Amino acid sequence: MYGRVFIVQDRESAQFLCPEEGDVGFTMWVDRAGRFGNEEEASETAIHCCSEGFIIFSFIARFES
Repeated sequence: MYGRVFIVQDRESAQFLCPEEGDVGFTMWVDRAGRFGNEEEASETAIHCCSEGFIIFSFIARFES
């Protein structure tokens, strides 16, 4: 099954938001970036985690069944 996902990149560090032990962390690897189900959720999380701005990317990804 395929669907649209959203990832967030911090403008200051160029790292991506990722899940980290029940919280939000940062990773330099796009394949480890946290995948958000909608742009609003990605934006709300980025506002709290990225102090110097952020970029949201969206793409179609395959979900494991």
